[in-house]
Amino acid sequence: RNRHSTFSIQHPHRSALLPSICHRAEMNIFRLCGDISHQISIALLILQLCRAKNARGISVKTQELRLLVFLTRYLDLFTKFYSLYNSIVKIGYILATAMIIVGIKYMDPIKSVYNAEHDSFPHWKYCVAPSILLAIGTILIQLEYDLFWTFSIYLESVAFLPQWTLLRKYRVVENMTGKFIFFLGMYRLFYIFNWIYRAHTEPYYRHHIVVYTCGIVQTLLYADFFYQYTKMSRVCGFARGKWLRLRADNDDENSRNSDENDADDDDTGLIFELSASPENLRTINATDAMEPLIAAGTNMSKVNLRVV
Repeated sequence: RNRHSTFSIQHPHRSALLPSICHRAEMNIFRLCGDISHQISIALLILQLCRAKNARGISVKTQELRLLVFLTRYLDLFTKFYSLYNSIVKIGYILATAMIIVGIKYMDPIKSVYNAEHDSFPHWKYCVAPSILLAIGTILIQLEYDLFWTFSIYLESVAFLPQWTLLRKYRVVENMTGKFIFFLGMYRLFYIFNWIYRAHTEPYYRHHIVVYTCGIVQTLLYADFFYQYTKMSRVCGFARGKWLRLRADNDDENSRNSDENDADDDDTGLIFELSASPENLRTINATDAMEPLIAAGTNMSKVNLRVV
């Protein structure tokens, strides 16, 4: 995102070329699709918090890392103006991510459902600290790199780790959460295509091994989830697959049929299980690892998972 502000391009006509390069970078289709995917992912997460009033399966620590990425990468907001769109998007990312963190940690009833014990990945130790060391080492080798920008690149590549760890603990992923993660991964994938496109179309585009490496690492972290989500998703996948839906034990057949009809119009309650081959009907205790899937305040001791 406007990496031109963080390092110098040693070219005699840099001042004349930079505006057109920035313009072309903003206008290419892959960058635009990446930005849209990123914005959709944030909107879906906010929709889940506002509509479902829960943060089941969402890692606040990943959101904290993302906020730190935005704050350190977008320092040029105070020094340079590229376009109104650019400024609005940057400010929007910062405010939306901060709002998500505050909503999950401090606002009822969402904070009562959020389980901090499950979201226990030591992100300061294994994400922030190594990123700082790598950034310092990088700028000692490449002096033209900016410390904060380089740090944000390294940190973004591993910001998904707390979320990935949380998904592995829950194993069952709600549909809205799945879509949020899917579009977040698509954002990074489109940006890889954006780099390739720019390398072939911009005459003075500089290749950045750090950016390429971190982007590939980040995409690989999404790869397993991508594979399973596209198999299951009836919207984005290649086949509808088997979806699971929470069912109360005391539902009779008529209520099941009614719910299934409702599910055709509203699939926010649909979930799927990572790395599993579920049978048509299973019973899961509320005290198991998937307990956060049960809405707060219910008296159900069990829920059925039924294929729909």
